[in-house]
Amino acid sequence: MKILFLALSLIMSISVYSAPKKVLVILSSENKITLKEGKVHPTGFFLSELMVPMKSIIEAGYEPVIATPSGKKPYMDKVSDSASWFDGDEKKYQEAKALLKSLRYLSDPLSLEKVRKGNLSQFSGFFVPGGHAPMEDLLINPDLGEIFKYFHQEKKPTGLICHGPIALLSSLPRASEFTYSLAQGKKPVNSKWIYEGYKMTSFNTDEEKQEEPGQDNALGGYVKFYPNEALKLAGGVITVGDKWKSHVIRDRELITAQNPMSDKEFAKVFLEALKEEK
Repeated sequence: MKILFLALSLIMSISVYSAPKKVLVILSSENKITLKEGKVHPTGFFLSELMVPMKSIIEAGYEPVIATPSGKKPYMDKVSDSASWFDGDEKKYQEAKALLKSLRYLSDPLSLEKVRKGNLSQFSGFFVPGGHAPMEDLLINPDLGEIFKYFHQEKKPTGLICHGPIALLSSLPRASEFTYSLAQGKKPVNSKWIYEGYKMTSFNTDEEKQEEPGQDNALGGYVKFYPNEALKLAGGVITVGDKWKSHVIRDRELITAQNPMSDKEFAKVFLEALKEEK
């Protein structure tokens, strides 16, 4: 009996030890952002903001699990499909593209509803990359709001980069009403937010305005509201770094980064948080 007990204990310890560590990666289902006056601009996830952290996560032994609101394959922002976002290094760019193609769940991601109803405890943390797409659907998705609440309650690493932090608004009690008021140019009524008082950052207003008419005009219009200002109105304590320079903020379980230039620093800080997760 003693030998049998020892054998079972050994099997159980091996099973626990070999269980894969998982990180949830949430992407938008959208390939566009709706601007003011009904204008539409093509977008999607930003390649470097997804793949630089993803590479670090995989190399550290974590299994990425990709999910989108609808379970549809996510779209890549064509603007991000360039070596220029990888420090002009063609090799790094091609490695990122090859790794992207190899990702399980990319072509057939889980839906956020399925993730929410599943076993969230299997994930060590999760992150949301940018591109303008999160401003179209993630910010008001109720399933995502519940996922945020779980990770907040369990104090598990929660990372968002560039436009990704706008998704934090989904955890507001009335996220749709809040964002509708913002889009109408009205000051929204805010209820208690789980991230109230947290230090955070996102794509800053000066960077966003540079993409609008009057400067680069890369968007061909104006966003309905600016991420930094929306997060501040929700109750976040916003810090802004220099334009187009790396800027990463960690406050408790929350890690936010300002722009594509922050991808490497974000990956480092997020991985450190994962390693601290017990």
